[in-house]
Amino acid sequence: MSPNRAHLEQAKYLPVVRTVMTQAGLNVAEDRWDIRTSGSAHIVINMGNQLSIRVAKTPEVGASVARRTEILRILPTMPFEIPRPITRTITRNGYTAVGVTWIKGEPRKPGPVNPKQMVSLLKAIHAVDPEPLLPYLDHPHQHWGGTNWAQTLREKVKPLLLRSNRKVADAIVDAVLELEPQPTTFIHNDLAGHNILWNGERLTGVIDWDHATISDPAFDYAALGNWYGWDSLKKALSAEQIHRAQIFSNLLALQAVAYGIKNGKGGAIVRLAVERADNWLMDHRSDFFSI
Repeated sequence: MSPNRAHLEQAKYLPVVRTVMTQAGLNVAEDRWDIRTSGSAHIVINMGNQLSIRVAKTPEVGASVARRTEILRILPTMPFEIPRPITRTITRNGYTAVGVTWIKGEPRKPGPVNPKQMVSLLKAIHAVDPEPLLPYLDHPHQHWGGTNWAQTLREKVKPLLLRSNRKVADAIVDAVLELEPQPTTFIHNDLAGHNILWNGERLTGVIDWDHATISDPAFDYAALGNWYGWDSLKKALSAEQIHRAQIFSNLLALQAVAYGIKNGKGGAIVRLAVERADNWLMDHRSDFFSI
């Protein structure tokens, strides 16, 4: 038995996985299951290049699966694939899952990509009419602090950091708050590299639209620039937009800690996020202060 298969059994995910597969009209042998457990909120089982099953890791995440799945039904056609639901949202043994279309491709490691791909990606996402999606979208920053995100970072995240890093964290928050507000638009809101699939040099799909919302597009720019580098965005954005996104990108390490706290992640997961944030802040403190 594979370690991942054993994990499914121990977590009691198997009944809901089998039910979703049956409803999809498939019977894929287990040796063709590609089980991915590294996601923060879901286990994903890719079955024989025919079906992807998303299983919520906790009841709290499970309660949002149906709402967030509707986003996938409504999103318009784009130049890349979007996972589309092909089963109902199903709950067994307290675990909730849904079957969606499988998309060919794999995430790329951090590093430069063809800027034209970024132009197409951002143009398609930010042109989406949000009106039909409004009942299903997250509130801005819902997964890491909501409208009080600055207070969350200062009061819940900053005290966990090394004392020498707390002044840097304040400077990062201050820099974002000092920016002039910009018009909001529909954004993916989690455009980290693990949610963007590639087949060679061609961008084939964008997954995990759970946190889609209406907010400042700089959050999408920041995630892309942080992963693929700012030169990859030079054909998609102006110099001013890139500068603004770079300021937003400084929030990412702090956001990861806030996400773990808000979503009830285990102590070890939050501690790891804090350690990563501390390391990033130490590496970049000279960007904010003379040392």
